Amino acid sequence: MRKLPRIRNEKDMERIVGEYGFLPFFRSAIPGFSIEEMADSSVWFPPKGEGVWEWKDPVIKNTGCIYGKFFLSRPGFVSASLFPVLASYRRDGYDFEGMVNDGLVTHSERTIYSILEETGSETSTYLRYKANLSKSAFDNSNTRLQMRTFMVISAFDYRLTKERKPYGWGIARYALPETIYPDLEEQIDSFTPEEACHELMRHLRTRFPDTEEPVLRHIIG
Repeated sequence: MRKLPRIRNEKDMERIVGEYGFLPFFRSAIPGFSIEEMADSSVWFPPKGEGVWEWKDPVIKNTGCIYGKFFLSRPGFVSASLFPVLASYRRDGYDFEGMVNDGLVTHSERTIYSILEETGSETSTYLRYKANLSKSAFDNSNTRLQMRTFMVISAFDYRLTKERKPYGWGIARYALPETIYPDLEEQIDSFTPEEACHELMRHLRTRFPDTEEPVLRHIIG
């Protein structure tokens, strides 16, 4: 396997998202291919200053990528160019209404989706409150929606000091991807699910030519 890049600063994360299209946050099916494994120890949990946890929001904003639980229900980045292909494959020819009509979503998933459809975006705190769901029901539902690409994390909100400087852990802000990419539906429709799968596999093969096919398929889900 080719030597994977190291992450020592925010720009490294941005560059890797652009180059690879996918970037899992935690260990993935491909050994070494994750922020967890690529990150220099000085930026994983730095005693002072910012590290990979704080860089998630600027990476989203600076690259136009999307963050969410896309990798076996674990989080990571997907580039703006690759997300429509992934969505075409994961949605398997369905829009959300079609999935509802065929009984493929739960009541909790419909509730979360409807709130975001109405408000545009919500932090995880308010979204769970508005959906009136237990933590486990909320977590399970939003994970399934993200894995199917019907919901994403569009940003991380931070509390501000009196000097207007962010601090603490970022709070995930959820949104429907169609509100971020207005032409997403059109892009999704330009592929059949089979074509999308072929394109995703081709993309990964060019970056991981020595990796076995079943392993690559774990990445695309």
